[in-house]
Amino acid sequence: MALENVSVYVEGVALEMSWADPRRNLSEFIFDTVRNALDDAGGSLDGITSVVLAAHDLVDGRSLSSMVTAPAAGAYLRDEIRYGDDGAGAFAAAVTRLEAGECERTIVAAWGRSSEHDVDAVSRTLFDPIFARPLGLEELHISGMRAQDWRRRHGGDSRVAAKQRAAAAARNPRALHKGGFKSAASYPLVEADLPLWGDVAAAMILTTKPTGVRLAGLGQSSEPYWIGDRTLHEATALRQAAERAMREARCKPAEIDIFEIDGLTLYDEAIGLEAIGLAKPGSGLDALAGNEKCNPSGGGAAGYCAPSMGLVRIIESVLQIQGRAGGNQIAAPRRALATGSSVVAGQTQTAVILEAA
Repeated sequence: MALENVSVYVEGVALEMSWADPRRNLSEFIFDTVRNALDDAGGSLDGITSVVLAAHDLVDGRSLSSMVTAPAAGAYLRDEIRYGDDGAGAFAAAVTRLEAGECERTIVAAWGRSSEHDVDAVSRTLFDPIFARPLGLEELHISGMRAQDWRRRHGGDSRVAAKQRAAAAARNPRALHKGGFKSAASYPLVEADLPLWGDVAAAMILTTKPTGVRLAGLGQSSEPYWIGDRTLHEATALRQAAERAMREARCKPAEIDIFEIDGLTLYDEAIGLEAIGLAKPGSGLDALAGNEKCNPSGGGAAGYCAPSMGLVRIIESVLQIQGRAGGNQIAAPRRALATGSSVVAGQTQTAVILEAA
């Protein structure tokens, strides 16, 4: 339970998407992004005693990655937590520390470099080594199963939504506009449904002192580990997480101006919109195709690499509220909902509601 009268605010943000930049190693990539977030917050490290990271050894290709990368993220001589999962989960952990009175300012950072690792091979290692991994399962295979289950119930296809998502990504000045790659599509997915793998670093500074953007609601939930125990055409954990966040923020989907939904594929994003209650079952793709409030950043088409994407969705929401989103800015939003999904195949979900303070 949060301490009474403790609110959390966003002080500064930074986001970079690139591809195989030969000028910088991973530590320099992280350092530049965190430095930019600090500059956005006013440039000072004063009062920052906590650093929460979302990083994964397999993604970074370094054993005990945080021993190498944490100093670049500002953790030298500061209390550091490494969250080996999605950046939205790291955000939630940082919020908990602030609300508990453990610190007044904290850095949250997440990153992943697709150019330095085999994203599909890493995906295969996430599954149970006895029953699932020998089948060669990857997270994109599960997304394909989810899309097939959804289409069997609702019909339709993703062509219009995919075109709209690509156009939004093209307008996003922070998107990956050169380089990157896409994995092989698993039926019934097609190439336009897939994420654009890139090198992604995201960072933000949170504080208990008032700024222009306040955290209004936060929720988390998990589904069973075993894929067969889940209802694939729904995102049950996300529905529960969003309900908790909206209950805390005392709002409904109709009262939210921006929705930044994390999903590995276009169908995952569409099912996510249905889970949070913005779209009715079977109409998630229509919402992505026709509602400018839904993933105005371009979602996974703008660039993708776990475990950073939940934090990316939160930062995109902050920039919208601040009126700094650039070519994909939506007029005068006051409240935004961002989500982050965690391995395996979206098992854990985080929902965050931010509002203009």
